[in-house]
Amino acid sequence: MIIPQEKFWMEPAEAVAAPAVLFYRNRFRVERETELALRYSADERCVLFLDGERVADGPERGAPGLWYYGKLSVAVAPGEHTLTARVLMLGETFRPMAQCSVRCGLFVEERSRLLDARWECRIADCCRYTAPQPDWGTVPRLEVQPGYEWGLYRGEGEGWREAVRFADRRELHAPALPAMRCEPVLRYEWDGRMVRFSEYMLYHAEYEFSGEGTVEIRYFEHPESRPEETCAPEHYRDRFTLPGGRVRHHDLWFRAGQALEFRFSGNAKLEQMSFRRTGYPYRWNVDFHDDAPGRRALLAAAKRTLECCTWETYMDCPYYEQLQYFGDTRIQALITLYNTRDRYMARNAIEQGRQSIVSDGITMSRYPSGIHQFISSFSLYWICMGHDYWRYRGEEEYLKTLLPAYRGVLSWYEGFLKEDFSLAFVPHWFFGDWASNFEAGEPFREKDGNSAFQDLLFVMGLEAAANMEEAFGIPSYGKRYRETASSIKRTIKEKYWDAERGLFSDTRDRRNYSQHVNVLAILNEAVEGDEARAVMERTLADTTLTQ
Repeated sequence: MIIPQEKFWMEPAEAVAAPAVLFYRNRFRVERETELALRYSADERCVLFLDGERVADGPERGAPGLWYYGKLSVAVAPGEHTLTARVLMLGETFRPMAQCSVRCGLFVEERSRLLDARWECRIADCCRYTAPQPDWGTVPRLEVQPGYEWGLYRGEGEGWREAVRFADRRELHAPALPAMRCEPVLRYEWDGRMVRFSEYMLYHAEYEFSGEGTVEIRYFEHPESRPEETCAPEHYRDRFTLPGGRVRHHDLWFRAGQALEFRFSGNAKLEQMSFRRTGYPYRWNVDFHDDAPGRRALLAAAKRTLECCTWETYMDCPYYEQLQYFGDTRIQALITLYNTRDRYMARNAIEQGRQSIVSDGITMSRYPSGIHQFISSFSLYWICMGHDYWRYRGEEEYLKTLLPAYRGVLSWYEGFLKEDFSLAFVPHWFFGDWASNFEAGEPFREKDGNSAFQDLLFVMGLEAAANMEEAFGIPSYGKRYRETASSIKRTIKEKYWDAERGLFSDTRDRRNYSQHVNVLAILNEAVEGDEARAVMERTLADTTLTQ
């Protein structure tokens, strides 16, 4: 469902410079027990509190062309109530790399007709923001200074001014994913200084402090991490100056890792803390049992890795960056498709790839992201992700809408085909693997191309698209892609095959040989049958190959 939006967005009446955290409040009264029901969104992101208790956060991470709304339905008792929204307005410098923005504000469409027509807003003053390290690319470090009003999340304090409405033309879409996990973490180690979780996790945190003095919180991916060895203190810790009395702090963002550390000065004290595990709600439909202890441990670690690298998007790393790279994501999506019945996560990633396409026809390397980057090889993996989805979930009517986008990617690549049906030097970062002698992760290429890796990856994209075009698209496109792929494979055999070694070289000049190229040659049937088996045996046995 898409919501008409112009009359519902609001912002402060005065101009606000980022970075800032804004609070909106609506005070209302109900005469009998009833239900507050509304749809909401925010730019950049918000948390909703009802009478000081957290009741929702969102919207689901999207993009300018695919912005989401969230839903809230909560019981309210007779009497006076305050609904507040904490909205992040961190700006280009400080918002997370995976966070897009159009225009900061808050959207509320109430269906229960309980709220007052007047919304008020104010800025959280006395806050200083610093770029985070080593968990770069996430939310900034926060320093709460003297004078901060700790009750804003309850709608308390002075200086509230009426919010103003503004027209915003982005469409708001219903959530594409189920709600993220929200499970209390009941067991952890606490020695008065360090919190240690039993395993790596994604979590939201809430703290209650008392006394006067300061509290510093440091966040560790591993308990033995030492961020002070690589960066200044303001980059690796949050710092709070306490006014006396009891105050509560809700963390700005989820954290990833296994430990955190507190440091106190004066008579500052931690009264209580609570953690809620978050992440995508996977339901596994396979048994990860294996009789061999080593393999059993490996399977368990692989499962946990995917769980910790999936939130509202797939993530390359949950501790820093938190970006959905389409090369990495194809692997994550395949694991999801094979081991669960879930269709939402993989389809969401495919759709966000479509949202990232630029006028040239290729996708960005990662999306959503407010910082644009291109890894041209990842556009081909994105096509293959759609092919994987078709093989495991079907949904041909949806995938049919993606075929024009796939044609655009392949058309861009065809512009680099040479007369001999190999690719010229393809622009942008052509990432392959973080192999020891792949500079910046790129496979070996010559100035005019002549790269087996490039050519074989293009074949993979062509044949994936051909399969879909023949099944539910325009068959003539499928025929064309197959003919192009066959011509490229003939060139690959002529150009890169080393009969003496019985292997494919990475480039025409024979300066490197890799497992990557030879495995791709087998997968793309540049060699078949007994010859393919022999190539695989040499690939596994030859330790001089790039691995």
